[in-house]
Amino acid sequence: MHFGNHKPSNRNAFTLVELLVVIAIIGVLVGLLLPAVQAAREAARRMQCSNNLRQVGLACHTYHGSLNTLPPGRLVYDGIGSTGNPTKVVTGFLAMVLPFMEGSNLHDIYNQHYGFDDIANQPAVNQQVPSFSCPSSPSDGVMPIYSGWNVGWTTDVSALPNITAIASDYQGVRGLHHLQQSTSGGKVHVWDEDCGILNETGSRFADILDGTSQTILLFEMAGKPKHWNQGKQQPDPTNAQFYAYGPWAGNNGVGIYNWSQDGTTKGCDTCERFINVDNEASPYAFHPGVVMIVLADGSTRTLSETVSPDIFSNLSRKNDHNVIGDY
Repeated sequence: MHFGNHKPSNRNAFTLVELLVVIAIIGVLVGLLLPAVQAAREAARRMQCSNNLRQVGLACHTYHGSLNTLPPGRLVYDGIGSTGNPTKVVTGFLAMVLPFMEGSNLHDIYNQHYGFDDIANQPAVNQQVPSFSCPSSPSDGVMPIYSGWNVGWTTDVSALPNITAIASDYQGVRGLHHLQQSTSGGKVHVWDEDCGILNETGSRFADILDGTSQTILLFEMAGKPKHWNQGKQQPDPTNAQFYAYGPWAGNNGVGIYNWSQDGTTKGCDTCERFINVDNEASPYAFHPGVVMIVLADGSTRTLSETVSPDIFSNLSRKNDHNVIGDY
């Protein structure tokens, strides 16, 4: 019987060992590429955040060009609400610069005669303004409205009115809690109420004696309405005053707080931390290790969370006459 020659058949499948090797190689490649992709995405988000801050800063400059003053961080005055009843009218600087921002039509909707907490302005204050939000922030931005002048200086969250607003991730410097050398040789906590550019009366460029390139105009305070502390989301606030800062149309001139090293205490005689500690009333961002700021000359910068507290204090105050070194 004749048997023909048999050629070995071509193998069209992987062995189990080969398949496992390929999977391992793919896993290693993904592990190498994923951090690079995430870093590239964060770099793009940070650039967009910088552009947003620059746009708001330029709007403040245009405001000054028209009115010969920068806007106050907030306006609070006696007026009449949309219901006809006497009230305190409260409006923040972001609402004031709306007419000077390209592409914003909210100035036609937001009624400057009424406060940000007036029911007539609910359609406006609940609209998202892309230029007021950092793309790295995880917040949806919808937060309760707290206006102590009208609801009383309550700490009770249940006492807040049933109205909301969209938060801004960018705020202005009104005042500063910081440490100051005492006559006894140590440091004590002090409160400079209107030392910032966006104080309650507004500032002219001529008032910025330290120089516009040496003074903060705006800074990031992102993540509202959620409470964040040192990179961790906290339980929902039980103190209504947490919501005093946040809405883009509201109280935007912040009295910035200093914090203890462990991030649990604010405004104490040993509190020297400012950045990326807590987002209640301090600079806070979701960019690794930094916050974005815009200086009074319109330039944007990153500010490291490890920057000296003295340098941050000097940058925040417009006429302390202190020399600022490299940062």
